[in-house]
Amino acid sequence: MEEFKEKSFELEERKKKVISFLKNRQVWVIGILIIALILGIYIRSMPMHDHGGNPGLWDVTTNTWTLGPDLDPWLFTRYAKTIVEEGSLPKMDMFRNVPLGFDTTTETMLLPYMISYTYKILNSFGIAPNVEFAAVIFPVIMFAFTILAFFLFVREVFIRKSKESIIKANIISLIATFFMIVIPSFLSRTIAGIPEKESAAFFFLFLSLYLFLKSFKIEKLRNSIIFAVSAGLSTAAMALIWGGSLYIFITIGGAGIVAFIIDKIKKKEFLIYLTWIIVSFSTILLSSNRFNLSSLLISLSTAPAVIACFIFATHFILWNTKLSKLKILRKINLPKNIISILVSIILMIVLSSLFFGPSFVFERLESVHQKVFKPIQGRWNTTVAENRQPDFKEWSQSFGPFIKNIPVFFWLFFIGSIVLFKKMINKLKKKHVWILTGTYVLFILGMVFSRYSTSSIFNGDNFISKFFYYSSALVFIGYLIYYYLDYFKRGDERIKRIDYEYILLIVLLLLAIFSARGAVRLVMVLATIAPIFVSFLIIEISSKFLKSKDETRKYTFAIIGILILILSIFTFNSYYKTVTSQAYNFVPSHYNQQWQKAMEWVRNETLDTSVFGHWWDYGYWVQSIGERATVLDGGNAIAYWNYLMGRNVLTGDNQDDALEFLYNHNTTHFLIDSTDIGKYGAYSQIGSDKDFDRLSWFGSFLIDESQTQETKNQTVFFYRGGIALDEDLIIKENGKEVLLPSQTSGVGAVVVPVSISESGNNFLQPYAIFVSNGNQYQVNLKYLEVGGQFLEFDEGILACAKVIPVINQGSQGVSSNPLGGIIFISERHLRGMFAQKYLLNDPFNNFENFNLVHTEQSLIIDSLNSQGMNLPDFVYFQGIQGPIKIWEIEYTGKEEIKGEYQDTDATKYLDWQL
Repeated sequence: MEEFKEKSFELEERKKKVISFLKNRQVWVIGILIIALILGIYIRSMPMHDHGGNPGLWDVTTNTWTLGPDLDPWLFTRYAKTIVEEGSLPKMDMFRNVPLGFDTTTETMLLPYMISYTYKILNSFGIAPNVEFAAVIFPVIMFAFTILAFFLFVREVFIRKSKESIIKANIISLIATFFMIVIPSFLSRTIAGIPEKESAAFFFLFLSLYLFLKSFKIEKLRNSIIFAVSAGLSTAAMALIWGGSLYIFITIGGAGIVAFIIDKIKKKEFLIYLTWIIVSFSTILLSSNRFNLSSLLISLSTAPAVIACFIFATHFILWNTKLSKLKILRKINLPKNIISILVSIILMIVLSSLFFGPSFVFERLESVHQKVFKPIQGRWNTTVAENRQPDFKEWSQSFGPFIKNIPVFFWLFFIGSIVLFKKMINKLKKKHVWILTGTYVLFILGMVFSRYSTSSIFNGDNFISKFFYYSSALVFIGYLIYYYLDYFKRGDERIKRIDYEYILLIVLLLLAIFSARGAVRLVMVLATIAPIFVSFLIIEISSKFLKSKDETRKYTFAIIGILILILSIFTFNSYYKTVTSQAYNFVPSHYNQQWQKAMEWVRNETLDTSVFGHWWDYGYWVQSIGERATVLDGGNAIAYWNYLMGRNVLTGDNQDDALEFLYNHNTTHFLIDSTDIGKYGAYSQIGSDKDFDRLSWFGSFLIDESQTQETKNQTVFFYRGGIALDEDLIIKENGKEVLLPSQTSGVGAVVVPVSISESGNNFLQPYAIFVSNGNQYQVNLKYLEVGGQFLEFDEGILACAKVIPVINQGSQGVSSNPLGGIIFISERHLRGMFAQKYLLNDPFNNFENFNLVHTEQSLIIDSLNSQGMNLPDFVYFQGIQGPIKIWEIEYTGKEEIKGEYQDTDATKYLDWQL
């Protein structure tokens, strides 16, 4: 009986412990966070799921794991394999920038080492069959860590000592985390198979901000320093992976300056900042030759953090030494902190002028202005798609879904930021709170809408756009200064009670908005931060509803809260459907498999010492999948060589120049890919002289059956399209010469007559319909290529119509119109190697020393041909589909080594910015 009672007592005690455990809020927080982790891992791993018998990330030639449809990750994977096989990376990578090689110590090399360590850990458990698998799963693992770091950072921003604040902080951080997981614009950099820099960098971004906030909030100095050291190491790790470390340096530095102004930086906080920056800078300098102390001190990316520490140091020297007794300091009727800032500015101007020259300060200011309105300059930078500067109408597409053209998520986080800003300054006088909030709204509107669209009055470049941008900023800053001085004069210390955590978050948001309008690739940073403000808005409005005692206010907040909640759920559901669909299909396409097969041929049929020339995009694929060295690659370490490749080879007008340049780079093979048709505008722009003598673009024209005319002996095929002229054209009309100016004139249609006879069809001379100043002109073309035949006519402008089949996919299946499309090849195209050799198979024999050794057909064309179609190399199906062609180069023996072809300094040869 006693034994029974003891057991009953034990069971009751265990029951109480379980109930007590479940009542603990942290259990539920951890439980929901685990659900978030499962969701994030599930979505990010979808490319690894079964896709018809094999995982989606599969190489059809090696029958093993491969990366997703991206370029740069192949470099990091190749480096990781080298680390696994050899223990470390060699100083010089001779697969890149032949014949000079690439100094790997100048690159951010932490990512390949992380992939190699992932492989070693997984392999020790028998999980990873090869390094490629480790590279495939690496982003999924890192995203799981990013979820945790993001949650901790957001929680640290909002958590305070009260029970209520803990609950609110947990809920805000959980909601924000779920939104961050499903943000579509963040998917491509964190998904399985894409071990990009950002896949690891965002973990260190949020971890650094969390650790720094933690160090700032802990009372004991020893513990604060430990967290500051950790934050410094994490910051350095991000800098050794991705240049996006500026989001840490600028955010912490900017927030520090604001906190200093309102007197929140004391001795402890100064030591935290100093420890953080010393640890991060020293770790960066010791780990990579990419950085030097001078660049870290003066770079716009790190300068705010350096300036903050310099101001803090100046302040403590001024007011904690004998200098504080100087009469001139006592006479200035300004806050000590402002005096310290003014003295710091004077000292920095003097020191920078001494070390870097008198013009240094003005150059920095000009650089800031450029970053605002023209962040990307130079031909190479502006031709890279992800570097392009977007307007609001473009980058707001990442912040849908849309309801009547209104981006829902954008306005949710926009309003959320306003509510948070107001809450941040709520301890000030009510009137001042509303005025400052109004100027904040104006400032945000100026940042966002001063570059609304290229066709609007706010196009981002004209005077009114710049005036709106700068004036909104000046009004906001002006009111901040005015009220700050007003509170100082009255001895009112309420301004000191503004929370540092909110300051840091607002600075991070402003930086993210600034960078989003600067480059397309940086929109994802704003996308990861925006959920914080949306989740805060949801909880803040809910809290207002629960606390409100006035019935009218309660109903108002209830209506607003329900609306926000409905829009948030609608947005989350829309995002979830989008990312799950995108994630599953984020696998190698037919185009990538075409490359897998082409690179199989390269591995098997070319010597290990072979060197490939091509446009820069494909360098990492040739190096990693084809296992051969290249002249150019995605690192673009030597932009001048891009110019030479574009000018002398791809758009080159003679074989000798092409051979000479390629000879200087030990090139044995040359490769052209079908997407180079669409990229012609990029490499012809880069390869042009100062006056853009090679700049051009291709246009496609599709048959218009309604305009096609048939007679007894002739059929006239009419192809509709549109392409601007790439150079001035003079034609004869009614015996008079007519100038058709480039850019403003264009080709509206191409017409191909075909005579029908008993012996067969005979293609007659094609002509184009040019449009200029509202007038139309019918102009004969000298060349026509159709059915593998290149036809030349006695007269006509030096242009060619290349007839290609069009593939139509309908309810009845797939059909082909063998005369369905035309590629219009202008005279400027015809002068270059690309059109002559790749599109037309060298009809003039101008590039006969390039011997075609392999053609890897588009898998779409291969598939259709296997079903009985007899399709040529080029067809139109959702764009132009074509082959990868590889030529072996036969040098004439007349080529010589020329220093200008191996030089890396473009300024020696070009008097304009490349």
